[in-house]
Amino acid sequence: MTLNITKTIGGRWVLLAGVGSMLLGASACSPEAAPAPETTEQVKQPLAAPIGQTIWLKACLNSKFISADGNLGATAPLVADRAAAAGWELFQIVDAGSGTIALRVSETGMYVSADTNLGGQLVANRTTIGDWERFTWVDFNNGTYGLIAKSTGKYVSTDSNRGANAPLYADRATAGCWESFSFGTSGSSTGGWKQIWSDEFDGTSVNTANWSYITNIHVNSEQQQYTTSGNNVQVSNGTLKLIARRESNNGYPFTSGRLESAGKKEFSHGAVEARLKMPVGPGLWPAFWLLGNDIGSVGWPACGELDIMENVGYSDWTSGALHGPGYSGNTPINGRFYPNSSVSNWHTYRTEYSSTDIKWFIDGALVKTTTKAQVNQYGNWVYDKPMYIILNLAVGGGYPAGVNGATSPYYGVPQSTADLIAQTPQVFEIDWVRVYQWQ
Repeated sequence: MTLNITKTIGGRWVLLAGVGSMLLGASACSPEAAPAPETTEQVKQPLAAPIGQTIWLKACLNSKFISADGNLGATAPLVADRAAAAGWELFQIVDAGSGTIALRVSETGMYVSADTNLGGQLVANRTTIGDWERFTWVDFNNGTYGLIAKSTGKYVSTDSNRGANAPLYADRATAGCWESFSFGTSGSSTGGWKQIWSDEFDGTSVNTANWSYITNIHVNSEQQQYTTSGNNVQVSNGTLKLIARRESNNGYPFTSGRLESAGKKEFSHGAVEARLKMPVGPGLWPAFWLLGNDIGSVGWPACGELDIMENVGYSDWTSGALHGPGYSGNTPINGRFYPNSSVSNWHTYRTEYSSTDIKWFIDGALVKTTTKAQVNQYGNWVYDKPMYIILNLAVGGGYPAGVNGATSPYYGVPQSTADLIAQTPQVFEIDWVRVYQWQ
């Protein structure tokens, strides 16, 4: 289908699906119970942590829930003094790489940190994951668990001698009841993000049960003709490759590839992520995004567009945005995001979208949250419907031109990039695409 779209800012959003009622009946060890192993050497680790699940933690010390209550102040420590678990007491467990996890507070989307500048005090005010925000999940083999902070190499403790509310510090070399926790998942014992679909690109051709080749899209003053040719779209060695070449086709100076899942794989409220590696050169425009499946009846932007990741050829940043009625084109709902290394390296880009908000993540780190209330300041919220996935590599056009200022030799494509593509076709590589829903 042909879209009459103007885009000058990209967008990547993520929405955390809602969680239901909590399991509050799991047992916790009492202070008088047998302590956990006393040395790190005695501990079997690591148990596979409940990655992707939202959990509560209950202190062995006093059988109270751990809380990251923001009303106590941005730098106030986490405390172990709550009789029940609600938003401040719920944490999503995130894979932080290299066998570590991060804890994201459900109420705010912020990460828990054992900041060494605060003496290892646990606070919950960090927007990205660094070493301060990484923990090892430890199984004490007695129904309780511990956390070792990467920043200090010490166990997280709820030592009541520090105060009646048992503030949390990561400063203990050994583990006893103060350093032990039970946990349970919110919603149900099996609740969490469940993968419902993926394309791992392990074959030798595009799976047409999942994707359609799109060749009739000419929007945003882009300079490429999309084709079905293997020169522009390939599946090999476990990845999908969308390839831009400098060759004339249908009056356009470049060719490239675009795939869409419309009418084949469409998803409502959930999480969509892909592992991507991008070419670098001003004017190259790879994108990973979603459109509402009612575009044929309501048009754009009324259908809603959720840009998970866009890049216009710069190595150090990507962007994300929402486009909808009243906030399209140069949309005010956008942001630039900075991966921890060049976009030419592999990174995972993710969005989580629900009826209340949308969130963007890069490599598991939350980079932006936009709520329904914020969107409604500009226009209608149009993301409570099935949406389909688009992967494409554009060349030039309005968004790149708005950043690089190039008008020649092609709009949005400076001479250096035109020469680069002529010398070596440029590849947008996709390792996999996966979709999850909260169950």
